Amino acid sequence: MTDIPPPILAPTVFRTATGIGVMLAMAALLLRTAFSQGLVTQALMVAAALAALALAYAMWRGRSDSLNWTQDGLTDGAGRLIAARGDIEAVDRNPMALKPSNGFTLRMKTAQTRGWQPGLYWRIRSRVGVGGLTSPGVAKALADRIALDIAGVI
Repeated sequence: MTDIPPPILAPTVFRTATGIGVMLAMAALLLRTAFSQGLVTQALMVAAALAALALAYAMWRGRSDSLNWTQDGLTDGAGRLIAARGDIEAVDRNPMALKPSNGFTLRMKTAQTRGWQPGLYWRIRSRVGVGGLTSPGVAKALADRIALDIAGVI
């Protein structure tokens, strides 16, 4: 690796607050509307509201997490390995790619275990999506750094 440290990708305060606010507002509207519906619809709307509250809590819990590019690969703030350096096949920032908002996708050589931190990353099969509540500029810089590292340029 070079002397220039790779960027640290973390959720921005504004995007996180907006995401949590939208989930809380959706839960409130679902609960308010649910009680004027029939029993089955009411149960479904309450379940959807509880799911929205759970998602808001997961976003709140991950608001201080970050992603770091290290010698081992892409890790989160606690040091858990998200994507091993030697297992990354390609970095995909194509606008038509299945990727998080303002983020990028890592295509892996082998299937990965499922993992998810709302607004930061998701990991399904041979794809790792990075981004969402993060700054687009920092996400692009991290994607470029990873692409250069796996190509052997840096």
